[in-house]
Amino acid sequence: MLTILLSWIYTALICTLIGTGVLCAVKKIKFSWTCYMMAGIIAITVYVEFFSIFAKIGILAHGIMIVAALFIGYFRRKELGQLFRTYRGVICSWEGFFYCCFILLIAFFTSRGDFHTDTNIYHAAAIRLYEEYGVLKGAGNLQLHYAYNSAYLAFASIFSLNWLFGRSLHTTTGLLEVVMCLYAFHGLKDFKRHESHMADMMRVGILFYTLVNVTRSMSPATDYAVMYFVFFVLTAWCDYMEQKNIEGDMAAYAMLAVAAVFVATLKFSACLLVLLAIYPAVSFIKEKRWKEIAVYILCGCLILIPFFIRNYLISGWLLYPFDGIDIFQPEWKIPKEYLLIDAGQIKVWGRCLYDIAKIDLPVTEWFPVWWEHQFRYEQMFLGAVFLAALLQSIILFVRLVRKRPPCFSLVVLHLTIWGNLIVWFFMAPFIRYGLAFLFAVIMMAVGECISMKWEGFFRIVTGGLLFCILVSVSPYWDQYITDAGVFVKHTLKEPYYIWQKDYDVGNMESLEINGNRIYFATEDEVNSYHVYPGTCYEGMLERSTLIGDKIEDGFRAK
Repeated sequence: MLTILLSWIYTALICTLIGTGVLCAVKKIKFSWTCYMMAGIIAITVYVEFFSIFAKIGILAHGIMIVAALFIGYFRRKELGQLFRTYRGVICSWEGFFYCCFILLIAFFTSRGDFHTDTNIYHAAAIRLYEEYGVLKGAGNLQLHYAYNSAYLAFASIFSLNWLFGRSLHTTTGLLEVVMCLYAFHGLKDFKRHESHMADMMRVGILFYTLVNVTRSMSPATDYAVMYFVFFVLTAWCDYMEQKNIEGDMAAYAMLAVAAVFVATLKFSACLLVLLAIYPAVSFIKEKRWKEIAVYILCGCLILIPFFIRNYLISGWLLYPFDGIDIFQPEWKIPKEYLLIDAGQIKVWGRCLYDIAKIDLPVTEWFPVWWEHQFRYEQMFLGAVFLAALLQSIILFVRLVRKRPPCFSLVVLHLTIWGNLIVWFFMAPFIRYGLAFLFAVIMMAVGECISMKWEGFFRIVTGGLLFCILVSVSPYWDQYITDAGVFVKHTLKEPYYIWQKDYDVGNMESLEINGNRIYFATEDEVNSYHVYPGTCYEGMLERSTLIGDKIEDGFRAK
């Protein structure tokens, strides 16, 4: 726990400095500390992706980042001083004491427990590849999961600090939990003074989501990072809608749209979050603010370019596992038949069919199977989403009757959320893949409902729906509160109060290719961080070979 806390302080400081420099360079608006922090995470991640194309992520990459942070700290000392003065009163108060206790609690969860399944399959190993090679051509041939290329693993790799400690820190997910929960708590303290409560309820959704994943806080799992960034973008969007006459509001919306582009690089299945860009784009075009349009397009391109380059180098495809854009033919390209099988497996596993031969089943046939495979508390939660959608329809109807239709920014927000949910449902409807958007439907409906004045029949109907939503959601959070309590009871005596639990070792054997030793998992699916390069699947290794005589030359299909 001690090293976790020190790691968080260090990471938060670096991210805040970098984020302040980035936001001040784009637009001089006063932002919250969370915005500077998230901007710093985005900027550092993009930097690491660029750097990894040319070299491994080690002391040199870290040193350059530190120099940049110090440089920004000096030249933006005025803005940083104002930021410190803004929050100084919070630090020295009972509110600050509560935050400290909460941070210690999350540090406890981040220090021990079980890793996310996918962390053992490829997250940890992919981080090791960043540290040892930067990028390996055709690494997706060695194991297809590497080709998913989530940008979050770049951020995790630069704060792993293996080069310094001789062991890898995996504290970034816990830090995201802390940052987002403090953002939620700090906003909720003024709940009574807010006229509208959509942002408040989204903050409650952040706390619910943290409860769901808190026992696996030490995993650098890409799903968690995606959902937290989705929550941040959606919550901040609601916050801006509810504020009156904020300075530079359209610029703030535009920056959130840029953050939405970043979310697509964390997991491309969330790419429709970029639909949020419709709102600021329409406004800028109407006002002919061409220079600002160019700036934000450039920001989006800077985020996407290293992501696309790494996709090409790792898999030979621009977007893996999407075969619709087939424009490259490098030697290390993953064969199309492997890509199609991988994409099909993602779909059928998401639908709980577990047989790629059933990929073309119509929704009427696979939906009952998928529904029966959900736990009862998950079915209740999905029922709450349905009720919330019904509540949203009633709210829209009443607004139209009262001749107060929703503002354009709210329409775009709803369009974005439902667009992502449609993609999620038909592509790979694992609950965890779309949890932030599912929560958003519930929380925004409840927040909008309690913000409106209801009378007569509609007061009874909306009150009944709110009660039913509460009842339907209750088993979900009750399940995870129980899990967290059991977790604390069973792990309290584990010796991880200085150093956190290390990555699982796993049972690995090896094959020799051109004089180089390549590792593969045997009995369990643990692609160990501790040996490299490695794969979970011997079959994938057997159908691959090295391009040249060295591992650095990359892998190709036989």
